[in-house]
Amino acid sequence: MHVRDVPFRSLPVPGKVFIVKASRYIFAVLLALFALPLAAQLNDTYVIPAAGNVPGAFGTRWMTQFSVFNPQSYALRVDVVLVPTGGGQGLEAKFDVPANAVAFSDNILKDLFNLGGTGALLVATFPEDNPGIEDSVIARAFLVTSDTFNNSATGTYGQTIPGVWAGLMDFQFDGITAIAHGIRNLSKQGWRANVGAVNLGRHNVRLQVSVYDIDGNTILNKAPFDIPPLGHIQDGLPVQVDRGAVEFFLDDPSQQAVVFPYVSVIDQLSGDPTYFSPTLLATPKALFGKQAAAAVNTTAIGRKITIADARAVRENAKDMGVVALRTKAYNRAP
Repeated sequence: MHVRDVPFRSLPVPGKVFIVKASRYIFAVLLALFALPLAAQLNDTYVIPAAGNVPGAFGTRWMTQFSVFNPQSYALRVDVVLVPTGGGQGLEAKFDVPANAVAFSDNILKDLFNLGGTGALLVATFPEDNPGIEDSVIARAFLVTSDTFNNSATGTYGQTIPGVWAGLMDFQFDGITAIAHGIRNLSKQGWRANVGAVNLGRHNVRLQVSVYDIDGNTILNKAPFDIPPLGHIQDGLPVQVDRGAVEFFLDDPSQQAVVFPYVSVIDQLSGDPTYFSPTLLATPKALFGKQAAAAVNTTAIGRKITIADARAVRENAKDMGVVALRTKAYNRAP
């Protein structure tokens, strides 16, 4: 997500009023060749790595559109925790979604938390919020996606930011990185790229960012970006690159954090942004070690967050109770 005229790092905190050498890695997406049950596509816990409700240039406003679908034959109570940019105490709110229904907001930070600012969202269905429903991932499974867009006088433009559940852990521990490619960061041509991430751990971690040009040359080697506990960051990519790749490494001595990185590129001539959700990459040892060989599936790549992780995050948040999401859509800007 991008703010045209204000970087995330300068915004107030809500509530605190390439080519990578093929011999090194095996793409995690190769595991898609293995048969997976449909249930593997569903989860009871997701992260939306970037969300906002902030002013943009020329009287526009960036907002995050948010949609949850309940595929069950019974209602679900869904919990959302805002993990604020810069860290600090989060906010938590819940809403109910009937069977086979959609809960929708054109501006989720305003509609659910009644605030402006930026951060990331943790979205989950907790067993204690859904009594009488079987305590299993599939019984509480749902789908969520978002779109951060700018509502301007000439129309809306934005980027889809899907809910994800597999993040990075310490690179020395699991040998896994993440890659986003086809990245442009060229000021003379009007392209601006930001890198961002959300840290679901209770310790400071360091995200290291490398950049490779289109020919595979390393033009940035593990530049550090510090992420506070239970916090979100976003900052500009520090090197110019045309159609290159960005690789993320996580340095976490505690080996307890789960971090979700991303890249967002904005065309400053049109104001249109594009979101890049990195592909997780793993060493052969991580993919085909003894434990992995027992059950190879895409959730073995990276760290899949669980309802226990979600519970630890919401313990740091102020509970705003149950909220009825508005159903009336926002009008386009005049």
